[in-house]
Amino acid sequence: MKKSEKDKKIEEILKPGKEALLKTYEELLIRKEQIVKDGEAYRISYIKEFGELTAEVFKAKIECIRLKKSIAYCQKALNRGKKINAKTMESNIEKEMASYYAQLKSILRENKLAFESKKTNPFDYNLAKKIYRRLAKKLHPDINKLTEKEPKLLDLWNKIMDAYYMNDAERLEELEVLVNAAFKELGIDEIEVDIRDLEDRIKALEIKIGLMVNDIPYAYGDLLDDEEKVEAKKEEMTKELNEYKEYALQLEEILADLMMEGGATVQWQTKL
Repeated sequence: MKKSEKDKKIEEILKPGKEALLKTYEELLIRKEQIVKDGEAYRISYIKEFGELTAEVFKAKIECIRLKKSIAYCQKALNRGKKINAKTMESNIEKEMASYYAQLKSILRENKLAFESKKTNPFDYNLAKKIYRRLAKKLHPDINKLTEKEPKLLDLWNKIMDAYYMNDAERLEELEVLVNAAFKELGIDEIEVDIRDLEDRIKALEIKIGLMVNDIPYAYGDLLDDEEKVEAKKEEMTKELNEYKEYALQLEEILADLMMEGGATVQWQTKL
């Protein structure tokens, strides 16, 4: 059924004006950045809660992989009627395990950084958020087209983002003064905003935000806010760790038998 001219006119009248659409767009952009920031906070909290167990589970897992590769190497040598050269096997397996050891180092490095991170007090957090909102409305590249064109403004925006993610309210206060000085130097009194397809942009942002809040690391929030879920997660990870350890013992026995059959012994230490 086609809409009448009257219905179309009513829709046009009720349609949000450009200022209202721009305000909604600004709020969504700020909301998106807040989700990114909160997601990083959740990621750090998750690592502090589960990081050590995660590293232990992964370490046990790659030990099982190392043992299975060693067993496969020995079986292949025995099938060919050859003796097992322990040093050659160790060298070959070490190369194959390099990417796993690199992943483990990355996990341990993330754990270290997370535990060294400072906790932000509520006052600084709220103040940083308030200042950022003011600055984002002036300087966000999706709102102010001059930001990406003027090197000084772009540099200030990058510094603002760094300070915002660190909840550094004092630094943001300093940057706000510098932004106002830069605007004065560039002769900018008001920001001219000319964004096409605002309604489409708003819809796209709403969809993106919806996906972000249901994705890792933001989704960690639901887990971390529930003590029962946290304990259940730790129990699950501990169970997995013990299973890997038991499996490793079984693999070690198989490997020892094969090494003896192949006339070789080997002592192996995981290189971390």
